[in-house]
Amino acid sequence: MTNPSTRERALAALAALAFGFVIAGANSINPLLPMLRVEVPLGPLGVSLTFVAYVSAAVLTLLVVGFSRVRVSPGAAVVVALLVAACANALLASPVDWQILAGRAATGIAVGLATGGAAGLVVEALQGRGRGLAATGNLVGAVVGTAIAQGVAAVESTAGVTLMYVTGAGVSLLLAVALLLLLRARAGARVPQGEPPRSTTDAAPSHRLTRADVGTILRAAIVWTGLSAGVVYAPTIFADAAMPAAQFAGSVTMLVAAAIAQLGSAPLGRLFPRASGHLAFAVGAALAVTSVLTTSNALAFIALALVGGGGAVAYRTSLVHLTRGAAPKLQSVLASKFAVATYAASASAVLTIGLLGGVLPTEIVLAAFATLLSLAALLMHWRAPRLRDLSG
Repeated sequence: MTNPSTRERALAALAALAFGFVIAGANSINPLLPMLRVEVPLGPLGVSLTFVAYVSAAVLTLLVVGFSRVRVSPGAAVVVALLVAACANALLASPVDWQILAGRAATGIAVGLATGGAAGLVVEALQGRGRGLAATGNLVGAVVGTAIAQGVAAVESTAGVTLMYVTGAGVSLLLAVALLLLLRARAGARVPQGEPPRSTTDAAPSHRLTRADVGTILRAAIVWTGLSAGVVYAPTIFADAAMPAAQFAGSVTMLVAAAIAQLGSAPLGRLFPRASGHLAFAVGAALAVTSVLTTSNALAFIALALVGGGGAVAYRTSLVHLTRGAAPKLQSVLASKFAVATYAASASAVLTIGLLGGVLPTEIVLAAFATLLSLAALLMHWRAPRLRDLSG
């Protein structure tokens, strides 16, 4: 295997950056929900719909791109994703209920296009490397988006929200232009003069998931559901429990722990080769319930760090295990199927929480949900892939 050229490395880096930026925008609204509940206003179902609109659009896009006759090259998918993300940011810049939901749906389309597209583009550019991009980009992007939005939420200014999303729209357009220029330069370098360019719309290879594949995806879906519910509901539930420190820094703590676990997977594998991530996630989910019952900010931080770190390890090991050895086009297909399943599971769970929260106290619903996730994660640990089994 030859080393990738400087242009290919730059293309991979820009694709990864673009994917992370799209994910950052997708996660930026969650810290703002306590403020938007008052400004818009939004009830428990409305809060859930901000997530469900996003995930439903992402899943539909993934289904169209990955499982229909519609074929989009990875590079084109990422460029279009950035353009759609710019439109989404423009919609979210105004705190009006229908624009928020429309903006979230547009964000879902952008994420759906970028997920498989960026994965395929990076693996192709790096000649088989970078298979953990979807997992790492998801969580690192979530950290950045949540942290920036948390700073805006601390100011409690709708003008700050508008500025954040207008800036996001501008950055999306700049990234789209830069990526398009790199793609055109690569296409020009690859095609000799007088030779027609190869088609970029060849059908992606088909792949039927085995029973083992389904089990791998199920293990990831359980932890991704917990991470998603934590991102959506942590600021709100801690605000209702009068835990201001956990309200403003809990989600960031969870996502930073997730990012550290993702980026430090190699040393973690040497220190804890038998770890799957599910046990840490299970303990964290149980401690999260205890922290709310005891109104302990310190315990909440420990719980969310375990949920984030354990969930990230479990999610990444599942994705890498599923896609190991796949060619770039098959990598894109598998990453899309993986995302469809995990996003659909998290959307269903968050919608159910919102519906039940309309008739029962939200804290009771979330406590029961976290308890079930903890038990499920314990069961999933026994046959889950371990860090020692994976090489990257």
